[in-house]
Amino acid sequence: MGLMKNRVVNGVLYTLAVVGSGVAKAKGWHGLEYACKPLLMLVLSSWFFFSSRRVGDRFTLMVQAGLFFSLIGDIATLFTHVDDFNFIIGMGAYFLAMLCYVVAFILNISEVPGMEGLPVAVLIAFGVGTYGFFYAWDLMAHVEEGLGPPVMAYVAGMMLMGMAAAFRFRRTFPNSFWLVMLGVLLLIASDSILAWDRFRQPLKWAPLAVLASYAVGQVLVAGGALAHVLDADNLRRREAMST
Repeated sequence: MGLMKNRVVNGVLYTLAVVGSGVAKAKGWHGLEYACKPLLMLVLSSWFFFSSRRVGDRFTLMVQAGLFFSLIGDIATLFTHVDDFNFIIGMGAYFLAMLCYVVAFILNISEVPGMEGLPVAVLIAFGVGTYGFFYAWDLMAHVEEGLGPPVMAYVAGMMLMGMAAAFRFRRTFPNSFWLVMLGVLLLIASDSILAWDRFRQPLKWAPLAVLASYAVGQVLVAGGALAHVLDADNLRRREAMST
């Protein structure tokens, strides 16, 4: 196994980048954060690419695109202390990342016919949508003037990502579904804490909570996506279709 696909090597690098970013946030060391934060998505997207390229398809391409736009969002938000407009740029990049994940999940869903598991999927999606509605309802009263439409669009993107992930139930392998679903929920939690801290009420623990939930959430989404395409049954099905 090459280093680019090695889980231990990439896991250690990713963990070091997370710890470095956390220390930088806690101490206010912007230089260390500039060095560490971009490494998160660089390491994760590299590992995902080299692990999935032999079965590359539209699904993996859209997940890869989601990781790329997440990297752009990470870089943009590094400079919010320089110019607050970078926060808007970061929001836009993260929004595109969420849309890429939504498209990937829809591609997965469309591959499997039938209605098996639909009641559970609807229940999970309803829970995600209900949370999003009431969260947005409370948040919008505190959003700065002019930021209402982009914030609403961002919350809608979050909920769409969560609901699309929910409808993968019984449309993929169980481990892939639960890894991705948990990862998406952590990404929603990360964005929710960030928005609450910025617009609603400052929270001392918010920066580290946002970083931790974001870092773990992205790993679970990428790992769950790999579990979908690298499952032995899925590989055999692909080989049969290509012959």
